[in-house]
Amino acid sequence: MLAIVSIFVVLVFTLLSGLLFRKQSNANHISNCLAMLVTMTKSTLVGILTALWIQDMVISTIVSIIISFGLITFMTYKLPTKIFIESLSMLFMGAMMGAMLSLMTTSYGTLSIMFFTIIYILSVLLAVGLWDKKEHTNIWSVIPKRLSLLATVAVIALVASSVIGTFGTETNEVEMEHHHH
Repeated sequence: MLAIVSIFVVLVFTLLSGLLFRKQSNANHISNCLAMLVTMTKSTLVGILTALWIQDMVISTIVSIIISFGLITFMTYKLPTKIFIESLSMLFMGAMMGAMLSLMTTSYGTLSIMFFTIIYILSVLLAVGLWDKKEHTNIWSVIPKRLSLLATVAVIALVASSVIGTFGTETNEVEMEHHHH
């Protein structure tokens, strides 16, 4: 359940960040870095999630690169080519790291998904806040209130699905113990 919530977060925040980046004024001197931050955190999370279902490192890396490419293409659509190219370079690194992290970690899988999903949400908020930030504007005042609300709801959904998943696992383990006795 946690992985499904995390996938939903990736899709929704990809759509919103792309729309907000295009809606805000022209790219500035840090736009490339902000897009790279969002791309790296997104593709790392995609790599982690892909490796949950595809247990082979090579295949999960290839699939996570392909999925991330689609997401990055949408996010950077109609943005300067330089932003797309720099995001593309981060995509490869993030997708590979995410798949390797997921496959090489034998414990703390839930923590990994939670942490990297929250990092991704924060990177989107930071990028949106800094993308069109004026000289003396508070970064948090630039972020649309609906996006902040959605981020809060997403984190609550992640925590809830994690708790439900943990409770369900503990219940199944107790039931298995009773069947063995």
